[in-house]
Amino acid sequence: MRRASNSNEATLKDLRAARARFTSLEAMAETLRSHPGFQDLNRGTLSRWLSKPSPRARVAVQILKSRQPPAVLRIGENKTLSVIPSSMLQWPVKKGTPHGLLSGLYKMKPEVHATPHGNGSFDLLVKGETDVALLPGDLLSQLPSFCARVCLLSKVYIAGIAVKPVTSVFDLKGRCFGVLAGSSFMTRLKFESRNWGFELPPAMVLPSAQDCVQALLDGKIDCLAGWEPFVSHAQRDVERRRFLHVIPHGVLGWFEMHVAVNLKTAHPGAVRAYLSGLQESVRYINGRKSVASFHGEIGARYSMAPAEVRHILANITYEMRDLDPVTLLKLWEREATLASSQLAAYSS
Repeated sequence: MRRASNSNEATLKDLRAARARFTSLEAMAETLRSHPGFQDLNRGTLSRWLSKPSPRARVAVQILKSRQPPAVLRIGENKTLSVIPSSMLQWPVKKGTPHGLLSGLYKMKPEVHATPHGNGSFDLLVKGETDVALLPGDLLSQLPSFCARVCLLSKVYIAGIAVKPVTSVFDLKGRCFGVLAGSSFMTRLKFESRNWGFELPPAMVLPSAQDCVQALLDGKIDCLAGWEPFVSHAQRDVERRRFLHVIPHGVLGWFEMHVAVNLKTAHPGAVRAYLSGLQESVRYINGRKSVASFHGEIGARYSMAPAEVRHILANITYEMRDLDPVTLLKLWEREATLASSQLAAYSS
């Protein structure tokens, strides 16, 4: 009798811990209904189990445990403000915010590989050195079959600075741009200029931020294009010695940041936790854009004045949308196969 009581107490504890990871009992029931023997499960049954677990509840616990994310999630992301929602999931836990959700809520350690541009994150993902990567939309067509886009995370105006005033695209005719090596902006500028009706001179590819600054100072380039905070940092360095003009937002077009996964290495539970965390952080950021304390915190992390942060964030749209059902299905099928094999082993 004592052994049965201890078993029930352990099951109840595990079941309540599993319940905390779901937004509702219905969401929890839906997860279990995809497994044999639980097709008719409803939230009423789960509610009873949370008071008095049955032998069937113990099997449910084993299934839910198999869905827990692994201890580590490897993330490749650019050093840019367009990936703040992802970055927030890795920051030290802070009450009332999405900070540190991966470790605080999902008990999963994020292993971050920060790269200076999209190509770095792309290479890490394809090589299997990261499970998830944030990539510019320009690189998505190059993903191999075992890597796939999951969703769109952010859209942001391409930032630019110039040695002479720019009021429209026609002021860019004949201007030589500088871009950071490995970025996709050279391709994007070439594409955009064709839409404008003229082709820009070949962009100068520069190996570092300091080289970009020096090229502007030496007059080797007329304009610099890229993402934030890179462009603002370069502008600040150059303006110590000469004045620059900011290219108005929208003139150079948009770029997008997408979440992509390596289907061979990404654990489905980890992807689920990551996407859930992104949804929380996107809601938080979109609701806090006008709050000075939030701008101050972001500014401190990116070495920028709060006014700069406010200006940049006003031109970034964060949204978790266009979730790719085909990619997610591949991950969930892999998980279902794993869970089924574990359930069969448990039953035997």
